[in-house]
Amino acid sequence: MFRLRRNRYVWGKTHLFGLDVGSRVIKVAEIVKTNRGHRLTKFGVIDTAADAIQEGEIKDLEAVAGSIRNLFKQAKFKEKNVAISIGGYSVIVKKINIQRMPEDQLQETIHFEAEQYIPFDINDVNLDFQIFEQSENNPDQMSVLPVSAKQEMINSYIDLI
Repeated sequence: MFRLRRNRYVWGKTHLFGLDVGSRVIKVAEIVKTNRGHRLTKFGVIDTAADAIQEGEIKDLEAVAGSIRNLFKQAKFKEKNVAISIGGYSVIVKKINIQRMPEDQLQETIHFEAEQYIPFDINDVNLDFQIFEQSENNPDQMSVLPVSAKQEMINSYIDLI
């Protein structure tokens, strides 16, 4: 388990590429940092091969990889470092409110809380979280967004790119 932070490698760059691999379409976008903020400079969409992805799980790695290669050629993307999104039944996101505590204690608490709502073996998931400011209803509490995904699914997306 690790702590989610704004990744300086991603957010510190002048160009950011995002890849969204869905069961119906694959989308890629380029955002460029300018003096006036961030600007979308390129966007591309291509159909995902039929039945290649089902409920967020990659069933045909070669077909999906081929679609991504074609999309990058069509949209004339050259960048190889991208941020990728994942979704499906293997990804669990749930906002919770817990007692405000130091971050070192928070790791253990989040792990315990996550076991209550993750329908998978906790040893088979990658668990991360984002801390929000204080709870809207109670200043002694903090809002936390735990996110978990099956490690097997994460590995399939890593293999893809």
